[in-house]
Amino acid sequence: MIPTGRRASRPTVGKIVAVKIVTAGLLAGFLLAGCAPSAAPGTSAPPEPRPLPPTSTAPPDAPASARAELPWPAATAADAAALQAEVDRGAQPWLLDPSEVAIAYAAAAHDWPDAEAYPGPDGTSVDVRNADGERRTLTLAQPARTGSEGIWVVTAEHP
Repeated sequence: MIPTGRRASRPTVGKIVAVKIVTAGLLAGFLLAGCAPSAAPGTSAPPEPRPLPPTSTAPPDAPASARAELPWPAATAADAAALQAEVDRGAQPWLLDPSEVAIAYAAAAHDWPDAEAYPGPDGTSVDVRNADGERRTLTLAQPARTGSEGIWVVTAEHP
């Protein structure tokens, strides 16, 4: 009893659930905001990664395989260094996985959006296959850095 003689009302289950949902949402928002990269005091934030210019000189109406020149996606050492720097900043993590690079190449070079990758035993080759059963064997390399933190590029394609 409250000193006024009236009984305190009990919160309903719906109100309790609503308060918990709002609290959880606010907590998640604060946690996610804390995960965003921020610049140190007195410095500016790093520039947004910019896409690399296309490395192909093929006309836009050329067959798909002519639109993706090897090595892909980095045609030069400077391109590879730029991509490696982007990955080091947290962008494009798929470049660290040779199978993902092979799948992306198959989509770009052959219009295979449904390609599946099968890594070879040597660690530098990947077979890609599309839904129709077509297959290509790709050779990959790490031009900028070797190991788990180095990007992969497709250097050769074999039928």
